[in-house]
Amino acid sequence: MTLRDFFRQYFLTFMGGVFAACFSLALALALALALAVALAFVTYFRDAPMAQVGLAIMLVGALLILLTVHSNFMILRGRPSWVWVMVGIYLGCLLFVLPMVQYQPHKVLYGLALLFPFLGLLALNSKAQREMRIKLVGVRRIRQSVKSTVRSSSRM
Repeated sequence: MTLRDFFRQYFLTFMGGVFAACFSLALALALALALAVALAFVTYFRDAPMAQVGLAIMLVGALLILLTVHSNFMILRGRPSWVWVMVGIYLGCLLFVLPMVQYQPHKVLYGLALLFPFLGLLALNSKAQREMRIKLVGVRRIRQSVKSTVRSSSRM
């Protein structure tokens, strides 16, 4: 299988998972900004300035985005166990957004914030995504065997 054939077959499902993760994080953070931050200000951060809490939310969002990018990079490098990090991110987004129903958030935003983690989990569990991960593990093994062959031949 050539690289072009590989991308033709698996690129859409991989990018679907990436975009679902980004949208899940973005919508969870949007709901956090709209609801959870307001509630946190009233309860936990009464005396804290807005700049400090806003910076903390931005840092957590940036950390989650970096973790998503790194996990997808590791999946592309043939490390399928990093899928569990993505599953954790999706479930975290879902569990973060789900209890907000009691505060009557905007229905469309709330629905999308619930939809995207489910779509991400569905994309990760799709047949094409699983086949892609199996093939990427095979590519990693080939790459490692070539590296070990090159190293052993260079030592001689």
